[in-house]
Amino acid sequence: MRQEPHSATNPLPVFIDTDVGCDDALAIAWLLRQPYIEVVGMSSVFGNSSVQNTTANLLTLLDVLRCEAPVTIGASAPMVYPRTNAGALFHGPDGLWGAQRSHDLDGLPAGAPGAIAAAARAYPGLTIIALGPLTNIARAVQAYPEDLVGVRLVALAGAHGAGSITPVAEFNAFADPHALALVLDSPLQVELVTRDAFRALELDRAFARRLEREGGEAGRFVGRVFDSYSRAVNRQMTPVAVPDAAAVIYALHPELGMAVPATVRVVTEGELTRGQTIMALSEQHQAALALGAHGIEHLAMNVTTPGFDYEEALHQASARAPRNAHVVLEIDAQAMAEMLEAGLMEWGIARAVGG
Repeated sequence: MRQEPHSATNPLPVFIDTDVGCDDALAIAWLLRQPYIEVVGMSSVFGNSSVQNTTANLLTLLDVLRCEAPVTIGASAPMVYPRTNAGALFHGPDGLWGAQRSHDLDGLPAGAPGAIAAAARAYPGLTIIALGPLTNIARAVQAYPEDLVGVRLVALAGAHGAGSITPVAEFNAFADPHALALVLDSPLQVELVTRDAFRALELDRAFARRLEREGGEAGRFVGRVFDSYSRAVNRQMTPVAVPDAAAVIYALHPELGMAVPATVRVVTEGELTRGQTIMALSEQHQAALALGAHGIEHLAMNVTTPGFDYEEALHQASARAPRNAHVVLEIDAQAMAEMLEAGLMEWGIARAVGG
């Protein structure tokens, strides 16, 4: 999708909603080194770990990077289901494989939906980047719908093909499917960076070791976290996907992703189907979503009726399932990987020259 040019005098305002785990740390570290953006707020959400852990992880990361940004504590649980603990499989008990630093959270404001809406009011052209379950965004839509009309949301969520946490569901969609469904039915301009796309962006342990050697304090921290994450995800010496990095790079460089309009529905029930995202990319599939099985049967029964206009009936049906998102199904993974590695290495360069 086309992005207006930004500069030091006209930075892109960005609000980050995150469940800071290992790949979130890489993504946010990269983002905070980018010129021509202004991080106007950050909120935590459960996901890779508890909201207490993800908040402390976010503060830990900001400490290591020596960056400041307003942080608001967000949702501790999904809208309906209990919180899943599956994130510990890849991110460890604290979400950062033991790298979390102790922080007193009592002084932090709570109420992420209000912070998100306030940012939308204060910063025209705001981009919200959601790296975890969409609970905070959904609550903001419920409480402040007028403030979020037309606001761009880049969310790491969903899959057109296979899932990650289950055969059909991507983790963030699974963690709170009701929130994703609400967001898709909202006035936000929704762009989903799907598993089909983000699994193509990979880093290997060799880069993690280089980052530890040459990336300064930030590089040592991120490199060690990524190495632990790599070992948990894949015990072989093969590259590992960094989903959150794909989302933040796409948010700033949409030319590196193929975003197509789609009608997206989320399955909210069922042990095996919860969090499945059904993406209708064609008019025929839009019509099928609108008609359902019985409607399709009715269409088939009338197709040989004299005077029946099948194409018009299909068109009318598809209009009842309008497109509600752009879905990113492919990315330029090589360009993103080069951009990610260069951006992370800049932390070491900046510290060496005092920047």
